[in-house]
Amino acid sequence: MTSKGGKESDALARAFGVLVEGLTFYDLANVAVAEMRVKVAFEELGRHKKDQLARLEGVAGSGAKEAAVMPGIYPINVVAKVECYVCGFVAETKAMPNTCPNCGAARYAFEKEISLSKAWEIAADAGRKSATLFGESAAHAGGRAKVVLEELARDEEGQAVQAARQLAELRT
Repeated sequence: MTSKGGKESDALARAFGVLVEGLTFYDLANVAVAEMRVKVAFEELGRHKKDQLARLEGVAGSGAKEAAVMPGIYPINVVAKVECYVCGFVAETKAMPNTCPNCGAARYAFEKEISLSKAWEIAADAGRKSATLFGESAAHAGGRAKVVLEELARDEEGQAVQAARQLAELRT
């Protein structure tokens, strides 16, 4: 029994990792990007991650989030820091200044240029990888946790398909 419990807790830690990493990425990306349509896309994707996180917390408890194991699915390094394009000053995205403390440039000097097609490409890729991870985690879980992980896998697959459609529309 302990081994299944261990496997289930590991599976939940990986599942929480996917959601926490995704939410972190979308929140940082929303702050860092310049283009409004990309901000809106990242904001919506982040809201969806919050909803998924709440569903998983419903079966595992909010404390389980502390054991989250980040899988490295999202390119957090791309949005974790911002750089002033005027002088090169680097700041954490979470603490992006309104003006550059080094040269005085306005906040927009720190904003990143991420295209809408790149945003949907990231979402599609991360969705496919997340769906796989949720499916693998479900195989090591039981009861309500298994059901929720299977639902999350289907949900992520649907999100990946939708993101791929958005990407295809932009390319036509």
